[in-house]
Amino acid sequence: MLLQFKLLGPLCVLSDDRDITPSAPKLREILALLIVRANQFVSTTDLVDEVWGADPPRSAHVTVQTYIHRLRKSLFPKESGHEPAGLHTGWHGYRLEIAAEAVDKIQFEHLAHQGSAALESGEPGEATELLRHALRLWRGPAMSDVETGELLSAYAVRLEESRLRALEGRIEADLQLGRHRGLVSELKELTMTQPLHEGFHSQLMLALQRCQRRDEALDVYRRFRGRLVEELALEPSPDLQRLHRSLLTETADARPAPEVAAERVQLVAPAQLPNDIADFTGRAELISSAVQWLSPAERSDDGLRIVSVMGMPGVGKSTFAVRVAHRLRSAFGDGQFYANLGGPAGAGPKEVLGQFLRSIGFPGERLPDSVDERATMFRTWSVDRNVLVVLDDVTSDADVQPLLPAGPRCAAVATACSGLQGLAGTHTIDLEPLTGEESLEMLAVIVGRDRVAAERDEARSLVALCGYLPLAVRCIGARLRSVPGWPVRNMRQHLETSNRPLDLLQFNQLDVRARLAGSYRSVPSHAQTAFRLLPTLGASSFTAAEVAVRLDCPPKRAEALLARLVGHGLLRIQKDVVDEGPVRFEFHPIARCYAEELLGGEADATPYLWPIYMRTVLGFRNHA
Repeated sequence: MLLQFKLLGPLCVLSDDRDITPSAPKLREILALLIVRANQFVSTTDLVDEVWGADPPRSAHVTVQTYIHRLRKSLFPKESGHEPAGLHTGWHGYRLEIAAEAVDKIQFEHLAHQGSAALESGEPGEATELLRHALRLWRGPAMSDVETGELLSAYAVRLEESRLRALEGRIEADLQLGRHRGLVSELKELTMTQPLHEGFHSQLMLALQRCQRRDEALDVYRRFRGRLVEELALEPSPDLQRLHRSLLTETADARPAPEVAAERVQLVAPAQLPNDIADFTGRAELISSAVQWLSPAERSDDGLRIVSVMGMPGVGKSTFAVRVAHRLRSAFGDGQFYANLGGPAGAGPKEVLGQFLRSIGFPGERLPDSVDERATMFRTWSVDRNVLVVLDDVTSDADVQPLLPAGPRCAAVATACSGLQGLAGTHTIDLEPLTGEESLEMLAVIVGRDRVAAERDEARSLVALCGYLPLAVRCIGARLRSVPGWPVRNMRQHLETSNRPLDLLQFNQLDVRARLAGSYRSVPSHAQTAFRLLPTLGASSFTAAEVAVRLDCPPKRAEALLARLVGHGLLRIQKDVVDEGPVRFEFHPIARCYAEELLGGEADATPYLWPIYMRTVLGFRNHA
């Protein structure tokens, strides 16, 4: 039985990857103290003081014996003198005997010591590797879910100080390697979370100076000194004051240290994310879920993490992905990459990799011609960095795989109509249209709250006609905003009675029809035919058997076609069916409108069903 003991984050005991951590608070507290002092004798008095402080009950020693018995029974059921780990009883105390490699705290201390020694020996390349490895062992604040007394609290503080020293050493090694550009974002975040840590402020000033941002470096010193004087009545250290004076006279070392041989080009930290939008509405829980999954600080493993954002055209996948990426920007200071793989302007993996590599400083003439070689070059560059890649409008897993970074602290976000479940480490988020209230709020932000409040019922009907689809609401909002004073009720009447409502759902570069057409073109011709004919069923929802009759094909064939359309965001599976009957499929009202429009283009005699269907959306079921 292989046991692993983890303190650098929530307390965790693993037995062959199975979590056997005790749940009782005092049991966890005693176990944590035994792990902190692994292979050392811990007196019963120390255990009592840790759990009960200065006022223990009379039965404290007996209770400790009971806790030790429970720990021994749960963690070492087959304990013997020859076991590699065990909980042994001594004279008035206990010793947890475990191998050093089984405790993350001991591993961290060993790696941190080696890294510091390498840095002092003038080997920054080796130092940064060792210290990065040490810091990856941390999953959060030490013993964060343990009720700590005086002893464990002191150990937790000591461990945190060790972590900060290792982090400062790793940054110093990276500065010596000339990686100052990628350090600025990380150091800015650290100076915010550690406002009185002089070392991080000094490193930030130096990194900014080497990036030719002397004014910002001087401002860092000014704010740090003001905080130090105000809160502690102290002046910065002589070393920091000397750095400040050298910046004032421009004599600081503005040039990076020579790079190691493997880095033959000047590398920079790309920031390619499109702008976030100020009127983003809703999705708060989904955004938090995506951020938590991707954030390096929240991880307990070293695997690449991916968020796949899927949903119908116009539901806001790209906007959602960009917002998530901006929320995480400071956590990926070595670069944020973005590429659009779909649409007329979409690029293939080879072109995207070329763009990525050129953006980090590799000369275009040195780039290999094959996708595999470019992918290898990008993975080699990213393996030791914190990199975020955002891939928009993906059509297949195969397009994504070459574009993924290789580092254990890297992440990726991809948007697609059909998801990317074939990629390992993927957390899929299926975006639905907004709620009625969220759509109303979005319209109010675009056209003005007073204008919406004056015709709230009309506005509510208008966003319902849009099917609460974010792109459709944005198109309508843009039209209203372009004509101040035009009544909302007029727009509602136009949209409800139009035979070509998609004409109203476009404005400048916003075009709902174009988004639907992109998905429509991506499905095979027989699925396109099925999509065009589905509105002639005249029902709001339908089964594969009902569609098979209309298409004159076997039910299994019809179900495969419907599933293909669902996968490309052109249909959806009805979710409010409570019986155990066959699966029912349905259109989003805007997608139905597009299908009717395609059908009408083939046969002029086919009447449009949009006005009737829209009344159904608004509650007039008798017109269906």
